[in-house]
Formats: sequence, C-alpha cells, structure tokens
Amino acid sequence: MDDAVRSERQQGGRHEAEAVIDEGATRVTRTIEVRAPIEVVWESLTDPREIAEWFGDSAEFPDGTGAGAVGSFGWSDHGSFPAVVERSERPHVWAFRWGRPGEELRDDNSTLATFTLEPLDAGTRLTVVETGFERLGDAAAARAAMRDNQHGWTHELDELVALLARRWTPATVDGLAGTITRVLDIPAPRSRVWRHLTDPASIELWWGHPAVFPGGLREGVTGTFEHEGQRWPVAIRVLRPEQTFAFRWGEFGEAEPGPGACDVRFDLDELEHGGTRVTVVESGWMRVPDEERDERIRGNAGGWEQVLDGLRAHVLGAVAP
Repeated sequence: MDDAVRSERQQGGRHEAEAVIDEGATRVTRTIEVRAPIEVVWESLTDPREIAEWFGDSAEFPDGTGAGAVGSFGWSDHGSFPAVVERSERPHVWAFRWGRPGEELRDDNSTLATFTLEPLDAGTRLTVVETGFERLGDAAAARAAMRDNQHGWTHELDELVALLARRWTPATVDGLAGTITRVLDIPAPRSRVWRHLTDPASIELWWGHPAVFPGGLREGVTGTFEHEGQRWPVAIRVLRPEQTFAFRWGEFGEAEPGPGACDVRFDLDELEHGGTRVTVVESGWMRVPDEERDERIRGNAGGWEQVLDGLRAHVLGAVAP
C-alpha cells in the first residue's frame, strides 16, 4: 500500500462507505470527504449542469438553484421528480424538497434532503441528511423508502466523489521529468476562460501580479510580471486562440528569460456540458540548479493550485461573456 494512502487511513476521518438509516429518527444520512475546496464542491452540488453528472440524468431549474427555486431531477428509467429548493446558504447549506414523478409536491409525498459543507485543511466534508419519511405512509412504507434512498445516496454520492476527482486535482510533480502538472475544470465557456487567461488586466486580478505587455499579448513578445516591486521577464511562445497559451519565464531582473528559465503551457479543452478543462504544465525544472530545485518546485506546485483556483473563481465571478 502507498505510504500516503496508509497515512490517510490511519488519520481516520468521516468518509463513510455508504449511507446509513436511522429508523428512530426516520432519516437517511451519509458523510463524505473530498480534497476539493468548499467552493468547488458547492458548484458541483448546486449547478444544474454539474448535478446532471452525478444525480440522475438531468436537472432542470430554469431560475437557478437559490432558495425558492422550483425544478426537477430526472432519471431515464424512473421519470422526473419535482423539487423545490428550501435553503441555499453558499457555500455551507443547500436543501431541497422532492416528491414523486407526476405528482405535485405535498407534505405527504415528499422528503427533505439537506446538504451541509464544512471546510477541512485538505478539502471539504459533505453531509447529506434526508428526513420526512414518516409522512410517506405507514411504518412499512417509510422503511421501504429509506432502504431505497439509502442505496440511492450511496450510489449518487459515489458519483459526486468521482466527478470531483475529475473536476479538481492537486498539482503533481514529476521529479524525473522535471515537470509540474495541474488540471482544473471550470464550468464556463472556453471563450470566457481564454479571455481571462490571456487578458493582462484580468491576469493581475486572478494571479495577483501586474502583467505588462506593451501592445498586448502576442507570440514573440516579451513582457513582465511584477511582485512587490520586482519584475521578471515573460516571453510569449504560443498564443493559439482558445486552445494554447505558452510562455517562458525567467528570474527577477533579467531582460529575457535566461538559461535556468522554465516553460509554462496552458491547454484548454471543451467539456461535454459546456465547461472548460484547463491543463497547465510547467517544465524545464532540470535546468534549475540542484541545490535550488526541490524547494522551488514544491513552492510552485502549491502556487499552481492557488493560481488556477484563482482563475476559476475569477472566471465564475466575472460578467459574461
């Protein structure tokens, strides 16, 4: 067993293998833990495009998923289940009431599913509690419904875990090849992601460094990034609209990237439901002196997590297009 996996298992946690029934309280619960930040989990939990990838086959909420929103969840083999959002307190609590296919929501045909999100040092804890089964009929009917939904929450939250594993990953270091890789999915059109990735004014907002490129970004131009009054050169190597953005960056005070410079490449790919997958690879670390390499590469690995999370938050908070 991998040492990291063994260490995490020894540390414990509350990631439950399956949902559990509390017959006394007539409720079904499950807690999972994931590495993704709380805002990313919130988006996958509440964005209809994301919901359709882990909870059923479709999620129709024409007015969004804020408190009071009315919509439905659909399964190809079970039909469309009406729903209304009861609570939406970003990014900590989301709750909906849902009923039976073909029926209007009533107290005697619906249950309430409440999701609670808690930030952890290494990610997010998500707990779902579904209540109200006692209103669905006699004790036998309540038990049957709880058994069905126990299986359902086990399966559906496993799907959410798998989705989040695709949506958000930590940066990885390949010491042999001298690379850092980070992949991140953003639920926004590729054109919008590209615009904010390559616009100097936007770069300053999500990366935190003033980006100066006289005449704008274009292949063959060298500009600068700045941090606390110090500048370092950034030479644009590839600028393929909405596909690839690549540059070589150097050290503080250089006019052009020197022999120890690393290369950075962003690739953008469209996702099935209209989102964008951003892959960044920083290579060339074998050119960095041995005595500096390990510390710097670890620092940049954490940096790429912060930077791409910043891009994601900026894109989602920006005004369309």
